[in-house]
Amino acid sequence: MPAYELPDGTVPVLVSSDSASSLRTEAAALFDYATAHPEIGPDRIASMLFRTRVARRYRALAMVADRDELLAALRAIAAGEEHSKVVATTTPAASHRVGYVFPGQGGQHPGMGRLFYDRSPAFRAEIDSCEAVFQELYGSSPLSYVLEDEGPIDANVKIVQPAMFMQMAGLAAMWRSYGVAPSVTVGHSQGEITAAYLSGTISQRDAIRVVTTRAVVVDAIVPEGYSMAVIGIGRDECEALLARHSGWMELSVINAPNLICISGNRPAVCDIVDKLVAQGTFAKEIRVQYPAHTCMLDDFQDGLRTAIAGKTDSDVFFETDIPCIGATLGDAITADLPVDEYWYWNLRNKVRFDQAITTAATRHGIDTFVEIADHPTLMLAVQENLSTVVTDGAFRVAGTSRRTAPDLGEFTRNLATIAVHDANYPWEVLRTDDDAPVELPLRGFPTVVMNDRKLWLPYLSDEALAADAPATYPHRLVETWVKLGRRSLLEPRTIAVVDLADANGDLVTALEAEAIEHGATARRLVPETSGFDTLVVLLPEPTELDATATIAAVARFFGDREWWPQVRAGLVDCWLVTTSGETVLDGDAAPELFNGSVSAGFRCIGTEYPDIAFRHLDLSLDRPKPEQAAAVVSALHTATESELALRGGKVYVKRLVEAAPAADEAFDADLSHVVITGGTGKLGLEFGEHFARAGAERITLLSRSGESAATADRVRKIRSIGSTQVAVIACDIGDEAEVAELSAALAPASLIVHSAVDYSDSEFADITAEHVESAARAKVVGVDNVLRALHRTEQARVVLCSSIAANLGGRGQVIYAVTNRILDVLAQRLRADGIDAVAIGWGMWSVHFDLDAAGLARLRSTGVIPMAPADAIAVGLTDDRRNAIVAAADWSVVRSVLGSFGYGPLLSELGELDAPPTVVKPADAAPAVAVPVLATPSIDFANVVLHELNRVMGIDDADLIDTSIPLVALGLDSLQALDFRKRVKSSLDRELPVSAILGGASLDEVVRLLVQN
Repeated sequence: MPAYELPDGTVPVLVSSDSASSLRTEAAALFDYATAHPEIGPDRIASMLFRTRVARRYRALAMVADRDELLAALRAIAAGEEHSKVVATTTPAASHRVGYVFPGQGGQHPGMGRLFYDRSPAFRAEIDSCEAVFQELYGSSPLSYVLEDEGPIDANVKIVQPAMFMQMAGLAAMWRSYGVAPSVTVGHSQGEITAAYLSGTISQRDAIRVVTTRAVVVDAIVPEGYSMAVIGIGRDECEALLARHSGWMELSVINAPNLICISGNRPAVCDIVDKLVAQGTFAKEIRVQYPAHTCMLDDFQDGLRTAIAGKTDSDVFFETDIPCIGATLGDAITADLPVDEYWYWNLRNKVRFDQAITTAATRHGIDTFVEIADHPTLMLAVQENLSTVVTDGAFRVAGTSRRTAPDLGEFTRNLATIAVHDANYPWEVLRTDDDAPVELPLRGFPTVVMNDRKLWLPYLSDEALAADAPATYPHRLVETWVKLGRRSLLEPRTIAVVDLADANGDLVTALEAEAIEHGATARRLVPETSGFDTLVVLLPEPTELDATATIAAVARFFGDREWWPQVRAGLVDCWLVTTSGETVLDGDAAPELFNGSVSAGFRCIGTEYPDIAFRHLDLSLDRPKPEQAAAVVSALHTATESELALRGGKVYVKRLVEAAPAADEAFDADLSHVVITGGTGKLGLEFGEHFARAGAERITLLSRSGESAATADRVRKIRSIGSTQVAVIACDIGDEAEVAELSAALAPASLIVHSAVDYSDSEFADITAEHVESAARAKVVGVDNVLRALHRTEQARVVLCSSIAANLGGRGQVIYAVTNRILDVLAQRLRADGIDAVAIGWGMWSVHFDLDAAGLARLRSTGVIPMAPADAIAVGLTDDRRNAIVAAADWSVVRSVLGSFGYGPLLSELGELDAPPTVVKPADAAPAVAVPVLATPSIDFANVVLHELNRVMGIDDADLIDTSIPLVALGLDSLQALDFRKRVKSSLDRELPVSAILGGASLDEVVRLLVQN
């Protein structure tokens, strides 16, 4: 027997690595080894891999029976190709929470458990355990129906329902035995009984009592002549259809928005099915011979309750660590519910499976659903429900097997799919020889392929920079906020809350209560607090602070670090919660300086702690904070997103987008007197030359040192352009008195450009209050002094030079990012006061001002590329009054770098920016750098979709498919529809709605729908 074995008897050969490319390299090395050592079988290679290597993020599991299958599988993995014996990931494995889904009646058939009973010890043990209880309580059991394939499919309900319970309990035991245990169970109709048992909500004995009693009562009280059907239409359409039919029927089950069931008189039900099928809409009668979940059962409440009450060992539901979510209420079964009444509700109420799945996903963080049945019936419904609440498609739905499966191969593949995607899957459960002696390592076995990503940065000289800059034309970007519709949620968290200045006591109390409702916990952080995975830092509500007070608040936050826990073991998420710190909606007021800026520095800390995601949530003042607690807890469980805001009870996320529509408007400003702070710095001199070429009458360059020998040549060049009068004045703008004295002697400014730079580079732990105040002296306090003291013309404009660091961050840039973000907020506040102001967050200039080699290398490593000054200024100075970012970058690298720290979604709506935008420049400005426009290849959607449909339906000749008739009419069933939807998503990255597949859409209509989306 192999040391490691899968359920179907094949050998699991797990190939894993840290990236998709190195995974292929690993497979190629193993292929070469296996080829060169024909005496070494798959079992020994599998054992060597499991014993000497951990399962890394990217994985491919080969399920092989012999050497030939192993070689073929490894060859496919190395080539990046699909193979019938391989299950592979396309994204890194991650932690997942599993939900077991137990269906109701309708999928039963005689002998449905024989395959599993013969081949799974765990299944057999559970079946035998149930059999013993059935015999003890009733002297008979449904075992013969479960194991023998003789007898009618539509057996008496007294046999079918207990048999379904026994079958699902056995299948759940089989899944558990292979390391896939549930965090939640979800029950559909009768399936709730098994779900309650498997979660520990009721005992095995009581579950058998309930399922048996329920079946006996149903059989005794309901006459024949009824049926049910599942149909692929929406609730409104169904009710309109029933209203126009004379036969008695009711809407009895809502599985998903476009998958529902009706119950009623069988002739009427069959008539509806025939009409829908004729028009190409999915409809199918299911084998339930009584009108479950209808008003027909109203008169039998007392009979069912009496039959159950007092007959169970426990008259209350048990508290359990595994919530059981029932479709009876669409919510968890809790200890306060009456047991006897609940099982009547379970039979009578309309089934709300849609709500049950939504509850499991949104309130309990379930992202992997396994249907516990020998043949799946609910997978498509689960997918449709999840697609409405999970924004990024980060969920997985699996079945157990198929009715036609000859062995455990289908179960093995489903198990493999879950295992390779789950970072915490316990591979040791596949071991078969725990007591066997340890084998010696295989001689010459390939070594592990290490991550080839360089984790060091090169030294960049001025010559090296000049040789390759710029490589991409700068573009103008703006921040925007979009409403988050569907989203993926994390598993319930253990939250520690820091209430800075003890200003949010009511909110903390509300968060503690709401966390419990979400299955999470929240408590205040105290020195002895431990065991939390999420830290939430609540800032006080905004107060009107001037520049000096704002810098003092920033210094306390980052310098004192009172909110930063000393013990951080297990911490994975760190949230900063601000109030009115972002302008999300048009009606939002301009942020206060501190709440509006501190998140920029907070973001940078995450680069020093790559195992912790530093994230930001902004609240509004439109509702009291305690009333927002439920929304806050939900937001704190949002996966992948890093910048969130709550407005009007809705969640918004931040995105960067190109500001192309306004980028071709000329910079309309009065150039009679241009005042440039930081005027003799490299950046200030670039602006000076630009405005001289643009025809400025007078330019005043302000700097602390004034004119010097180092800048004399450049100033002389500016003075030589046209007739511009250029004055260089020494003034420390950080000194309020000096600025006031200057103002008395200086003519009113028509344009102020604040280009003073004080690049601050320090690690989080090294920040001090003195450091913050020094870095902010010219950047923040200086511009505040200038704007308050300098006289301006009536139509004067103000341009504040910020940095891309305020939006994207970077290691060592905590203070630099936050001081630049203050300028962004200041520009918004100035506009709110009627001053024509804008902040431009510049990317990396080829002049690179005062960056040292280390700081410069850090920026370059993020994908940011140096910009030619003339090009950057031309793109940045437009008539667009919105704050903006001007940067040149390899955005694929930027996305990759930000993605490493959880900020990838910030750029998710930013496409490849290859073509230079149209800009207006001074007549003699340097020409723009020409960059070729890369044509995007067109996608032939029709051929791709047709190809995937062929693969799903097993049709070799595409000409046999009539693309104008409904897919359902072609014979596409629900499982094929599920596979088709998955393949379309993989091939085209487009979501295909279930309603389109089952609702009568033809192939041509599907293609049009995909193109439109």
